[in-house]
Amino acid sequence: MTFKKFMTLTFLILLTAPQTAYSQETKSSTHGGVIRRVEKGLKDQEYFFYFIDSTITNSGSDEEKDIFIEAIRRDLIARMLHLRFEFNPAMKEIIKIQELLITLYSKAAIREIENANNLFKEISQGILNGSDSSAKNYLALGYRSADSAKKIMMKADHLPEKNYSIRIYEYVKSIKSAKYGKRYAILAFIESMVPPSKKVKLDNNKYDIVQDLINQYIPENKERYSAIHFDNFYKIDPSKSVYNVVSANPELEKIPEYKDYLKGK
Repeated sequence: MTFKKFMTLTFLILLTAPQTAYSQETKSSTHGGVIRRVEKGLKDQEYFFYFIDSTITNSGSDEEKDIFIEAIRRDLIARMLHLRFEFNPAMKEIIKIQELLITLYSKAAIREIENANNLFKEISQGILNGSDSSAKNYLALGYRSADSAKKIMMKADHLPEKNYSIRIYEYVKSIKSAKYGKRYAILAFIESMVPPSKKVKLDNNKYDIVQDLINQYIPENKERYSAIHFDNFYKIDPSKSVYNVVSANPELEKIPEYKDYLKGK
């Protein structure tokens, strides 16, 4: 099923849903608080999917991708239910989605922090044994960012279980900090490789400049470091995006509850 066909089916469902089910759902679900929670949940999820897509697409495990795919499918279902004014079922789906996203974000944060620390181990000995103070400074900044990522992740882990959105936003901060740690690690490695006569002030926010330096000074590991650098900036090949691929062909029937929603139950 293409995304266009999915939207067409959604509107057909709106037209053909049983009136009794619609009336009952309207009576039980139109409380302002529920509606606001549904709308906020859907809005939050737009950002959560957008933010994590590159991390999962570029380097996620099969398990992470499976969790992400289920969350995407359930999000499409929740939006369908919202259009049908079935707010209570939509809210139930949103809770399931955010529980999936908490698991997904936790796994991604752990992996990003581990990857940052592994990168430090890989490059630190040569830098610490050398005399380049700038490289050591970048390395120290990287360690600091990775340490911050771990502390934020632990904070998220210990927030109340039902603080769904708050916990995910904390995992967002953790993942961002871990990626900054990896940015600094790459700068430290580059700085240690640049001859004294060619030293320039490096900026970890300049993607193209750093990529050119990777090509120039780390040619033997160019592909690996370029891939890390690419992911650190949340870049993604749209044709490989897990979110884009699933949205184009959602296969919602793989969600067990979907058939009941089609029947208006």
